[in-house]
Amino acid sequence: MNIFIKQFGKPDGVIGRLFGKMMTVSNRNMHKAVLSELSPSGNVLEIGFGSGSQLEMIHDRYPEVRLYGIDISSEMLTAAEKRIGKTASLSLCDCTETAFADGYLDAVISTDSCYFWREYEQILNEIKRITKPSGKLILAYNSMYANAVHKSDGGLGMYDDKSISEAVNSAGMKIVSVRSCGYKQKIFTILIKGEVK
Repeated sequence: MNIFIKQFGKPDGVIGRLFGKMMTVSNRNMHKAVLSELSPSGNVLEIGFGSGSQLEMIHDRYPEVRLYGIDISSEMLTAAEKRIGKTASLSLCDCTETAFADGYLDAVISTDSCYFWREYEQILNEIKRITKPSGKLILAYNSMYANAVHKSDGGLGMYDDKSISEAVNSAGMKIVSVRSCGYKQKIFTILIKGEVK
């Protein structure tokens, strides 16, 4: 795996901090698209929060939402804590197994990280476990970055529209919309289970 992809997946050190800042800018349209899919209250988890810019945006728009974030990068945890303080409960965690109670969350969001999910079946099952049946999974991704990760890292599972759709359907979730939100950027809104409200 090349240094660019490695830092993109788990930012570390000075280079990692620079990548975090770069992702804050490049993910702006996806963050806005994710925000438009959220409700003004409830419990929301972001998987792969990076610098915390998405969580900050949600808090500014919907201060009643209880925010949580997990990430595998200690560099990004430090950056996000500086950025958003106590407005979200943040932790270092691999998203294959979390400490959340069954059905605790109203929504799970993830921007620019699903193509790094090596155990994506396990992760999707964990998301189902910790999210209410009426809740949502919102995935935003940049297909240009995803394809680069896929090619350089031996064929990871969720890297394009087809593979994301297949993984989500296989997990028993239902895609309710897929839309473009910028150059090579898309957002999937996915029902955990049940009917659209």
